[in-house]
Amino acid sequence: MAKQIKALKCPHCGSVKKQNIKEDHYICNNCGTEYFLDNDDINVNVKHEYGKSNGLDPKAKKYLLLAVAGVLFFVVFSNLIRNCGNNSGRSFKAVDSDDSPKKKEYVDRVKEYLAFTAYNTKSPMLLFIITRSKDGYTREGAEYFARFYDPLKEKTINDIPLAGWKDDYYIRSRVFSDGNYYICADKSNKVYKIDPAKNEVVDMTNTFFADVPEFSSGIATLKFTQDREGDGFNIMTNDGKEYYYYPLVRKIYKDHSERREAGTGLSSLLSGASTSIYYTFSEKSRDYPEEKIQLIKYWYKNNPGYPIMLPYSHQVSWQKVFQYPKKSGVYYGSFPFTKKLVIEPRIIKFIDLTPGRLYFKANIAYQDSTNLYITGLPDANPEGKTFIQKIDTETGKIIWSYMPNSDNYSIESEMYGYDGGLVFSYYDRATSGSTNRIIIIANDGTVLKDMERDEIFKR
Repeated sequence: MAKQIKALKCPHCGSVKKQNIKEDHYICNNCGTEYFLDNDDINVNVKHEYGKSNGLDPKAKKYLLLAVAGVLFFVVFSNLIRNCGNNSGRSFKAVDSDDSPKKKEYVDRVKEYLAFTAYNTKSPMLLFIITRSKDGYTREGAEYFARFYDPLKEKTINDIPLAGWKDDYYIRSRVFSDGNYYICADKSNKVYKIDPAKNEVVDMTNTFFADVPEFSSGIATLKFTQDREGDGFNIMTNDGKEYYYYPLVRKIYKDHSERREAGTGLSSLLSGASTSIYYTFSEKSRDYPEEKIQLIKYWYKNNPGYPIMLPYSHQVSWQKVFQYPKKSGVYYGSFPFTKKLVIEPRIIKFIDLTPGRLYFKANIAYQDSTNLYITGLPDANPEGKTFIQKIDTETGKIIWSYMPNSDNYSIESEMYGYDGGLVFSYYDRATSGSTNRIIIIANDGTVLKDMERDEIFKR
């Protein structure tokens, strides 16, 4: 059959661009496919020769170009982000972002706090009890931590999980005569010791109570005795019995009268008794109404670790102590008396630390062996502003005086001394929404820190 002239297209890519290599044999200039004509039926026959291609399939070219463009876009975009970060002078971390999912998983809320002296320094360390939950208030699924926090460096030092802690627990603390700081919570049955060297809390429950036969049924609840009663605990066992227990000397008392007998009078003192210095305010006297309220410094005999019975303010009041006949019977007439400020014989000496000074609604805010802080009003006006003052324990002079810069506030009663000064809180009602503020004052009266308590861990 005679040849028919037609426009030949590459059977592989459709291109009409070709090169004649011999009669009726061609190579596509676009994709390199070799093909030839069959003279009988004008069929186009294809011969594939791999590895000799001088071109690409258009579809392959398209996919290749898209891939290259994608890689280039990723590289350019990555460099752009890195440069933006460098230009801003900051490094970005997902865990520090306010939009991080981890940040939104929980909220840390300060329940309460205490303060002590940081190890090998004269600086304060704060111990916060932290509630961690989805909003800071929900009890369901809440966790509790003891958080050691350096307020001057604004840095969290350590978080210690408090297993078994409850939302209705309220922390109580006490420095025992062994110099250690102990904490427990009302309604709980555990006691912890603060380890300032490691910034940890150590469970002392077994150490204190495990080998005491009276506690064999287990401890239901425990709490500190009052500060004026010494280094003891009020204990209720699981079988409902109540005791007073002084763990440093491992002495147990079945009732208040037994404990009182051990903590009053000179005859109950053991050999080697020491003398400690305390401070208190006297109260107005009914027998001697002309006597003013006085700041009293007194010397008290005691055995460290054993029960003590420091006087309440109402027991420090000028009074007539009558010398009644020792024999039983009914007597009439007048009897001789002695004017006394205190009756407890363990108080072997006292002085008026600030003779002539007037006091109004005065209280001992904090005292230790070398420091004394008081609160009070400047005058007799009951609506006056409460002040805090540091008093020289030798001369009675005012070292410094502090009053919050607010028209409406209340100073919390719990204050914490540390080697370098005082930590305390006040509730400021004058600000919008009201705020709880923590103040740290140095021994010379310098305010080292003024923090809004509920905002410390929101930063």
